[in-house]
Amino acid sequence: MPEYDVKASKFSDVDTVDCLIDLANQISKVVPDISFKHGGMEKWGVNLEKHPDGVCQALKIFHADDLNNHIGVIEVSNFYRETDKPKYGISSININDGRNTYGENGQHKYSINIKNIVRVAKKVLKPFTFNQIADRHKREFENNIDSLRNNINWQLRQNVCDGYQHLIDDIENLYHLDYKPKNDKFKQMIEYVMNNKANIDKYRNYKPPHYFVLVKNNLVQYRLMSDKQAEPITIRAKDELPDDIKGKLFVLDITDKQDFVEDIGLKQNDGAYWIIA
Repeated sequence: MPEYDVKASKFSDVDTVDCLIDLANQISKVVPDISFKHGGMEKWGVNLEKHPDGVCQALKIFHADDLNNHIGVIEVSNFYRETDKPKYGISSININDGRNTYGENGQHKYSINIKNIVRVAKKVLKPFTFNQIADRHKREFENNIDSLRNNINWQLRQNVCDGYQHLIDDIENLYHLDYKPKNDKFKQMIEYVMNNKANIDKYRNYKPPHYFVLVKNNLVQYRLMSDKQAEPITIRAKDELPDDIKGKLFVLDITDKQDFVEDIGLKQNDGAYWIIA
């Protein structure tokens, strides 16, 4: 029997949670080792005077081996449209012939026939691979990397010129030749480049090598992400990680969740880490 962490909620005299739990129970009969957790309160299309907290219309699905990264979402909709029958839905990145969802849930399928959704669930609800979880979480980490690179390039455009990529090396060379600028603007450019040389060298083409570390209940996997053909290395626990990775992972564990730490990495959740090599 699956686990539930939901708040009962009625809408148009229909208990959406009852419908969700009915769907979850039927799915759990054909998909072993899964649990369900609250998927959020829907407010769009809901009479907020009657239901100020919204209506529970979705449950996230987790495999027992990994309670940090959900493998799918089930939902019940159409109650706000006063229809006679609920419309059941399921989302997963393992669905490849449905409709695209917003965010990280891949594609979804809907049906007024609960058996159709159970049939899809049996096919797609399985533990995600290392690469699937890394792909799901990479956007936020890459955005932080891009932000550092874009920030220094924006500063260069503001303080040098749009063609700065062609000037940086020559500006440094002129400085070492004790070149005396004829105008103040070029003097300011030289001063800026030399005063910020360390950051410019580091971030101008910033693409640091990095690991993705996946922590599950019974194993830990990690891989240098630039080595796209390699299989992730599997170990028993975080204590068995190489010292440099383990030390940075410890720093992320004591840092506020999802705060990017320069030269260290990003903790996506308790089971997914990005570690800068």
